[in-house]
Amino acid sequence: MSAVEDPDLGEGERVVPWLEHRDAEDEAPVRIPLLHTPFRIGRGPECDFVVHSTKVSKAHAEILLRRSTWIVRDLGSRNGTFVNGERIADARRLRHGDVVHVANKSFSFRSRGAGERHDATLMQTSSGGELAGVRDLVRTLVERRVYAVFQPIVGIRDGIVRAYECLGRSDLHADRVDGARGIVEAFRAASEQGKATELSRLLREVQAADAARLPEDVRLFFNVHPSELREPGQIEGLAGFAATVAPRRTVIEIHENSITDLAAMGRLREQLREHALELAYDDFGAGQSRLMELAEVPPDFIKLDLSIVRGIDASKPRRDLVAALTGVMKDLGIQVLAEGIETEEERAACEEIGCELAQGFLFGRPARIDELQPTLP
Repeated sequence: MSAVEDPDLGEGERVVPWLEHRDAEDEAPVRIPLLHTPFRIGRGPECDFVVHSTKVSKAHAEILLRRSTWIVRDLGSRNGTFVNGERIADARRLRHGDVVHVANKSFSFRSRGAGERHDATLMQTSSGGELAGVRDLVRTLVERRVYAVFQPIVGIRDGIVRAYECLGRSDLHADRVDGARGIVEAFRAASEQGKATELSRLLREVQAADAARLPEDVRLFFNVHPSELREPGQIEGLAGFAATVAPRRTVIEIHENSITDLAAMGRLREQLREHALELAYDDFGAGQSRLMELAEVPPDFIKLDLSIVRGIDASKPRRDLVAALTGVMKDLGIQVLAEGIETEEERAACEEIGCELAQGFLFGRPARIDELQPTLP
């Protein structure tokens, strides 16, 4: 059969499109030219590219040229076909740089030669290669390559655990990148791809599954990505999620930089309260703290950023300032939580200025559920 060229390219640019595939993370990519259409991928020997995996159907998906457009189509597979992390129900157009998952196997669709311009979706990352960011994001979403860790929040006077912050980690490239850094890179890529909400929800789902083993009298602090707050039906979704961890009380953490519209924040707070959800402003003091919003739309909790707490015992001016703010917060009925406490001196200083709750390495590092307390069921 004759070679098929990408019709979207101009004269002098035409190349035979190809798929880029790695059998393993540490192996060089294999280029699979799309020399004819349709091009079928599956486990069956009759396919154009055979994948030896029981998760892949015999005839799983096909890539074809239809009306001058490259598309991918699922062939009724058991485990699905995905484009950039989204499962497709019908044919989906392919663009240079898209990542196609055939069950658990990933392929990058390429239609430009070396030196050609690249789409904005192709990101340079420290893990290497222009497609590394989007490829890792897709694997994270499709293969659910995340896990939950929990950090205790204690009463600052007695050290008794009152709550846990539920955090997420990634296990991609665990031999080179720690889980915390991995999830930061995943969110960076997700924000670029418009999938931060999807990643945030995946993390909460994984966290909730483990949180069911925590004591029922603790609060659970969950982070919400700013992009989620703009979506319709989000509060109802959070309420349904909170029901899965009941009777534990749910606190929704929002970064202070998300507080940009006073009226919208007021509506958000009231909607959360209607569903028995509590609100926390996270990383307070890390940027331009919005005191007007704090006064007009007081949350249930303020989490003082570690940049304020770190070394506070050695800075009287900072202690005096935070003590004044803490007094205002208490008058508004807000509980003040000091983050990032690492020393007994920092704890004592935060207690002295009126903080009620504390979080930091002094009381416990983020840990998986099985490592948190040996006595958990």
